[in-house]
Amino acid sequence: MLKAALLLAFAAVPAALASAPLRVVTFHPVLTEIAREVGGNDVSVFGLVRPGIDPHDFEPAPGDVATLVDAELILATGFGLDDALARLAAGSGARASIVRASDVLTGGPRSDPHWWNSPKATERVTALVAAQLVLRRPEKTAEIQRRAADTIGRLQELADWGKRELSAVPGPHRRLVTTHDAFGWFAREYGFEVRSVTGPNPEAEPNARDFARLIDYLRREKVPAIFVEDSSSPGLAAALAGETGARIGGVLYADGPAATGDDATYAGMFRHNVLTIVAALK
Repeated sequence: MLKAALLLAFAAVPAALASAPLRVVTFHPVLTEIAREVGGNDVSVFGLVRPGIDPHDFEPAPGDVATLVDAELILATGFGLDDALARLAAGSGARASIVRASDVLTGGPRSDPHWWNSPKATERVTALVAAQLVLRRPEKTAEIQRRAADTIGRLQELADWGKRELSAVPGPHRRLVTTHDAFGWFAREYGFEVRSVTGPNPEAEPNARDFARLIDYLRREKVPAIFVEDSSSPGLAAALAGETGARIGGVLYADGPAATGDDATYAGMFRHNVLTIVAALK
């Protein structure tokens, strides 16, 4: 009797290990949200970059090395935004492979890593995350695929809502001028022309010639408003406004959702940005 009980106990160990939550580490709050929605109780997700933190300025915390060592899957943004993560993972001895969103995002603005500002691009990343979870937990395939379909459905509804709202912005006003180059994917999806004070890195300083060209562009095209970003200093945008007469159209979330409040989710961030753009440019 005892022997039979022990055999049953040992037989249950592999099954228990196989059904343990998959340990996932992410390098962006949107990836964290996707992994949790698609993985449900079948994953344990730790985000290295917290909501409200600019991924350009990532600085590892003391416990991040141990977290990476224990990870079974590491999800990154790609497009060069996660170079610090690659160095940290290599130095930590992490065994998990790094899967990047950029692996499935072909045909977009490669110089702009901010793919999350496009719901269509985020749909493709969601499908990538689901495929990676299924690969590592095949016994959970049905549940993962169901949750992924629900998430993609919500993203499709969000994309359609954005299209309807943004239709209020007339063609001559569909010019999005921001602090740094973070809305290329958004512009591609919704038919805007984008300009920025700096390039993809919000910490970069514009040179005098580029700044003068942007002033000329704003005046020539009669752009009614320019936008500040939550992770950037408003000084450059204020200087542009003073030189051109364009007003400050509001604050956009360029690098990810807010830390707290209604804008702390992907949908909240996107809706805030769309409504802010429409109010300033229509």
